[in-house]
Amino acid sequence: MVGDNEKLTSKCKVDLARMPPCQSALMPHIQRVNHRVALYKRAHEGILERPKPYDQGQGWTKNADRVLEPVWCLKPILPVSLIDLLADGGCGEEDDEEDEEEDEEVDFDAFAESDDEF
Repeated sequence: MVGDNEKLTSKCKVDLARMPPCQSALMPHIQRVNHRVALYKRAHEGILERPKPYDQGQGWTKNADRVLEPVWCLKPILPVSLIDLLADGGCGEEDDEEDEEEDEEVDFDAFAESDDEF
């Protein structure tokens, strides 16, 4: 694990799920939660004046089918330079070799015969 005296390298095991969200992902989530809590707090009122969930700053957007979708992030998730690199398909020969290894057929009969030996 990474501590005070250790550097973070590619060999370090870090659970990324434990990292906090970035500011651009956290803000829409807070806006959605705030919208819901405001509705709950005013639920006892007879006439409820409230903004539409897809209004600016509420954390939701309406798609072409008029269905509400959450705003996941305010900024691009990946930098533009990385998106361009991935769009170019810069796969090397190493990737092709790995794909070929994965495509090899597995002889399940050999596994069944080895199980009979035990």
